[in-house]
Amino acid sequence: MDGFGSNARWYARLAIVAVLAAVALTLTRPAYTSGGGPSGSLALSSPGIPLRPASTVVVRTKSSADLDRVAAYAEAHGFSVNQRAPALSALRLVPPDSVGVDAAIAQLAAVDGVAYAEPAYAMTRADAPADPLYSREATYLDVERAPDAWGIETGKASTLVAVLDTGIDLSHPDLQGRIWTNHREIAGNGIDDDGNGCIDDVHGCAFVSDPSPGCPAALDGNVGDDLGHGTFVTGIIAANANSTGMVGVARGVTVLPVKVLDCDGAGDSLAVAQGILYAAKAGARVVNISLGGPADSAILREAVRIAHDDYGVLVVAASGNTGAVGVAYPARYPNVLAVGAASGVEPDKRATFSATGPEIDVVAIGQDIVGTVPKSSCGVFLPCLPGGPYAVGDGTSFAAPQVTGLVALMLSHTPTLKADSLLGIVKATADAVPPGDRPDWAGAGRIDMLQALERRFRLGAPGVARN
Repeated sequence: MDGFGSNARWYARLAIVAVLAAVALTLTRPAYTSGGGPSGSLALSSPGIPLRPASTVVVRTKSSADLDRVAAYAEAHGFSVNQRAPALSALRLVPPDSVGVDAAIAQLAAVDGVAYAEPAYAMTRADAPADPLYSREATYLDVERAPDAWGIETGKASTLVAVLDTGIDLSHPDLQGRIWTNHREIAGNGIDDDGNGCIDDVHGCAFVSDPSPGCPAALDGNVGDDLGHGTFVTGIIAANANSTGMVGVARGVTVLPVKVLDCDGAGDSLAVAQGILYAAKAGARVVNISLGGPADSAILREAVRIAHDDYGVLVVAASGNTGAVGVAYPARYPNVLAVGAASGVEPDKRATFSATGPEIDVVAIGQDIVGTVPKSSCGVFLPCLPGGPYAVGDGTSFAAPQVTGLVALMLSHTPTLKADSLLGIVKATADAVPPGDRPDWAGAGRIDMLQALERRFRLGAPGVARN
């Protein structure tokens, strides 16, 4: 798989936009140690999320007049004043190396003017998932402020997200309960029960009628993933928070599988166009397209236009992995949210493989991204991480679904938002990044999930429209 392939091939095929990296070692956090304070330790984290040990002491004085005197006492006895909080008549103190936290509390509590002393209790965000791979995901999701955004919204099942790709592994343990079900269709009877043009589409529809040599055709309800790319993308968007594996950006939403690429990750513009309209008619509000090509297809452009204008769908698409100037199609079309990739090590810089151009709207981190994969794809699509059907990869293919997940959170929180408003808010709330080697690599900047969800709209004075 070499990204987009040649221009000539595009006229017959769309190739997946995944540049894949070797699997690195899973990151770990330090083990939790109790601070040993008189009241124990306060944990707001989910089970399994370790907390740092308490190493400082908080002292509250009986009055603000006592604050300076207690601080002077502490410094005279080897404590360091780490912080003053005058509004609370409080100090944060670091004990001398030879004094433990318990002993420090006992010593300070006996000082005249001290109301009480206690450990600086360790806390962490309330919604930090307990999934084992989350510590790995946190290296990029923390930068994009996903955990803060989850305090507002984690995604609702009523929000339907379509993934146009190689299909989805419907049996993956981290995707259970996240896959769309068409209750108007009877499985396996060979009849288009609901009259939507797709037979037996109980969990989505496939449009691969002209596969690559060696790949089977896949039509109607045959949405199984015979490569792994689509399952990987889906995990980034919606993997469950179930203390197993990983967690998706919008863990509570529903995903509609639409298979438009074959076992080689190839497809054509007609298949993708059909997939877009199928998703729009099924009720998807946002469509993730982690694929593309270098040529402008009239049929694909028309499908994007219909989905946007007639159904209010926002298409989120990867910009491409050529590393050169020239955003891929359909990301290049108007009304499509085009996503580039930022570096994992230096999030303010471009990932070297990420295509650039004025059509890029925003970027998300695109390196060392964790995703779900079918067991059958381990070692074929990507090497799987130890202990389960998960892998790590690079590419704008894996930056785009982070943005799709953000849009799904926004729709879950405010279902009345229209496609153009969603695109505008994602751009308006992005964090600007330096131009670096190419000024058009990042569009409005790197996504900020918290800011996008906190965005408020207000009416101004009569005759004045403002956000």
